[in-house]
Amino acid sequence: MNRRTTLTSLSLIFFLCVAPLCSEETHADPLAGLQQAAADFVSAFNAKDPAALASLFMESGEICGRDGGSLISGREQIVGYYTDYFAGGDAPSLALEVASVRLIGPGLAIEDGVAHFTPPGKGSSPRSAAYTAVLMKSGDSAWRIASSRTLDDVTDDAGHLEDLADVIKGDWTAMSEGLRLDLAFGWDVSGNFLSGEMLTTAADGEPQTGTIRISWDAARKAIVSWIFDDRGGVSEGVWTPTETGWIIHTDGTTGEGERLTASQALSSEGENTLIWVATHRVVNGTALPDNFLRLVRQAPEPNAE
Repeated sequence: MNRRTTLTSLSLIFFLCVAPLCSEETHADPLAGLQQAAADFVSAFNAKDPAALASLFMESGEICGRDGGSLISGREQIVGYYTDYFAGGDAPSLALEVASVRLIGPGLAIEDGVAHFTPPGKGSSPRSAAYTAVLMKSGDSAWRIASSRTLDDVTDDAGHLEDLADVIKGDWTAMSEGLRLDLAFGWDVSGNFLSGEMLTTAADGEPQTGTIRISWDAARKAIVSWIFDDRGGVSEGVWTPTETGWIIHTDGTTGEGERLTASQALSSEGENTLIWVATHRVVNGTALPDNFLRLVRQAPEPNAE
């Protein structure tokens, strides 16, 4: 199960501590105890305590992933999940929103909301996911999680690009068949798009420049890129994530009006190497050989001081 979306489901108890729900709570209120449950969940999570977190679920409590097929069931599995999760040392912080809490029977409630997860590190952007959860009052009158399910990823535009930005931001260079390619990627001034500059040089030809724009397409639910070169060429790529990186299906035209298509694969080998493989390259109906590039991160310029 995707660790981020699983954690979204597990965070549902946080949403129960929202005014006016908490401020209006009384001993007679059927929702009494939810505020304490939320505080306990916050304490256990920040303390990285898997056993304490699991105790906030029913004995048979379950967490279902967004695909409906990934399931964590029972406190023992929840302890195991959190033990693995916290072992990485990269647990995010949480900002939470609640849409509704509905009582559907004695000691039974359904909650819907959105969780925002911000990874550690300065300047990290949150990722967001909607969820729905069922909570029950247990024998000791405490509210505990019976079942939770992660729904849609509702991360804003910039958030959808975070994983890609972590891989490609910076300056890169590659050599191939006498050509040198230099690339530089970073966030644009709005912080919502990735922007790139491209320079291709050869000993026996004029340098060629280009610009790259990468964005989240909310209609297609996909990352989309556009490349414009100084000869008038333009192409569009639709990105599909894979276990090792991304596949980019590209369609465009050259400055001379020739139609071009290609399938490209982008992956990384550590922090300082990118592998870019282009296959199924066709220009005006003519198939071209596959192309392989190993891009190496360039060292930063020496500090002037």
